[in-house]
This record gives sequence, C-alpha cells and structure tokens, in this order.
Amino acid sequence: MQNIAPQVVSIADACLGGLHGRSALLIGPEELRRPFVQLLKQAGMQTVYEEETASHLDRLLPQVQLLISIPAVTPAVPLISAAAIAQGCGNRQIPLIILDLARSPSVEELVGLLPFVCLYTPADLQRILRNSCVKAG
Repeated sequence: MQNIAPQVVSIADACLGGLHGRSALLIGPEELRRPFVQLLKQAGMQTVYEEETASHLDRLLPQVQLLISIPAVTPAVPLISAAAIAQGCGNRQIPLIILDLARSPSVEELVGLLPFVCLYTPADLQRILRNSCVKAG
C-alpha cells in the first residue's frame, strides 16, 4: 500500500471539521496503523485507540468520532457488520466517520445507512484520492 496516510488524515479532518480534541479507533495490524497514529496525534487528536480486530467495537465506538479500518488481507466478507456498528453507536448524537481502507470492503455497506454514520467505502476513497491527485498534478 502506497503511503496514503496524509491524504486519508486530510479527508478525516475535512469530514469532521477538524481533528483537534476528537478521538479515533484504528483497526488493523500495528504496522499498517503506525503512520495514521502519528499523523492523527500530530493533528491534535485527543485519543487514538488501536485494535488488531473489531472485537471491542461495541465498547469503543461510543468514545470515537472516527473509525479507520485497515485490514492486512482482503476479506472475503466484510469484517465489520452493520449490526456491530449499530450496537456500538446506540443513541449516538454526533457523527461517526468510517474510512474503510481495504482493497475490497471490510465494513458492511449497510453501515452507511445508519443514523449519524458516514461510511467511505474503498471505492469512495479511491475516487477521492484519484481526484485529489488529478487536481494536484
């Protein structure tokens, strides 16, 4: 994976209207999370939670405004279900931005239909990144 961390953090910053004082959850192997963690902390994120798997999603989601899924391998089926996100969001009143950085979806697309959740699928992010490269060039 090319180093897209700066662009992804920029997208998160724009979506949330700033990262300072907010919290994030990164799910995936440590070596893939590392560049994102550094950039998010430099941007003033209050807390950055790091998990290898989505097993603690219901406990951590109420505390975060940003979720970044970075699985090591392309999942055959989404690793994060809409039911798991719905359970973790409960009575959420603030937006949750989810950035799925897998090659194919690692977050079930139905998640994008949940209230207060904005899901950026791998296809969405590829389109955004491609457009930003064209504008920069």
